[in-house]
Amino acid sequence: MPRDLPPRERLARHWAILKGRSLHSLPGRAPRRRSLFLHMPKCGGTSLSEAMYATVPFSERIGVIDAIATRRAAAMLHFGEDAPFLCHEDKETGQHVFDLREALLLQHMAWDTMLIHGHVLWSDRAERHFGESYSYVTLLRDPVARMISNYRMTRRSGVVRDGMERYLDSDIARRHAQVYLRYLSGRNDIPEADLPGALALAESRLERFALIGFLDDMAGFVARYREIFDVRLKPARLNAAPERAPDLPPAQLERITELCAPDIALYEAARRIAGRG
Repeated sequence: MPRDLPPRERLARHWAILKGRSLHSLPGRAPRRRSLFLHMPKCGGTSLSEAMYATVPFSERIGVIDAIATRRAAAMLHFGEDAPFLCHEDKETGQHVFDLREALLLQHMAWDTMLIHGHVLWSDRAERHFGESYSYVTLLRDPVARMISNYRMTRRSGVVRDGMERYLDSDIARRHAQVYLRYLSGRNDIPEADLPGALALAESRLERFALIGFLDDMAGFVARYREIFDVRLKPARLNAAPERAPDLPPAQLERITELCAPDIALYEAARRIAGRG
């Protein structure tokens, strides 16, 4: 849940989660399986995650691997400073925060937490030890629209200070363009020479997900979630607005599309896999 919400909205969202958890604490109303919601950045997963929290009975645990708290903790561990941008996952120090999140993920899985949610990379350790115990869920968005949204957010937060032209030549832009590749291959940075192998590995891991949803079809995601987990989600925004055409010069849009090529390939593969499912 965003930290800067007005108090009334924050209270309303907490109340909705509590009401849902009360309902699902009744006999026979709990989700059918334990799950990991692997939250891809800027893919509309925040309100969806709260709808998932509302399905977990009070007798079970929810594991929220918080983005900002883990950035701060990683900075303290590695640099002795409480600085949320020092180990930001968009920077070269991002692997530190992902390593911490993997440890927290494994802790929650070892604790039999019913629902785990966070910006976590694919973990071979989690798959090896708990792959049969957890159903993996994710939500994807058109990579070009996602990258533009990510740039705008990081400009507002101060992580990125450059204009679009300089940004597109940066390592941060490359990481923003390769979100699916990074998260599914389990590496924060992928050298150019390793791209083909990382792409093949990432695509193979899409097959492991019990449910892959898409931001432009939230109703379909909710229906499929009910089939798999036997609970009904009630996201705050069921029908996402259509993607607005980006107001960028054609040359910049072409450059973004080129950078996103691996994620576009994974997005298309996910569409095919979800269609088979």
